[in-house]
Amino acid sequence: MVRKESVAPIAGHAAERGLARLMMRLPATRATIRAAAADDPDLHEMCGAYGEACTVLDRMRRDASADPAIVAEYEIICREIEAEVMQTLLGDR
Repeated sequence: MVRKESVAPIAGHAAERGLARLMMRLPATRATIRAAAADDPDLHEMCGAYGEACTVLDRMRRDASADPAIVAEYEIICREIEAEVMQTLLGDR
């Protein structure tokens, strides 16, 4: 059985990683993303999803035996999250 206390810090780390990566991918919006992620739980959740997806994608890219179709799928997922973040920042939800 997994205790919630042990899951929350992991999710928080994914959100921090995702936020950092989004700020690198979308440099023109760095300050906006940081401020919005602190106030918007949905955006914070997107940062976590992005962090997790990027971690998996990085791991698969290093693995020569990774299925190229799955790698491509994770690349699409990452781009879609980036686009969703931009829409959120622009208020187009």
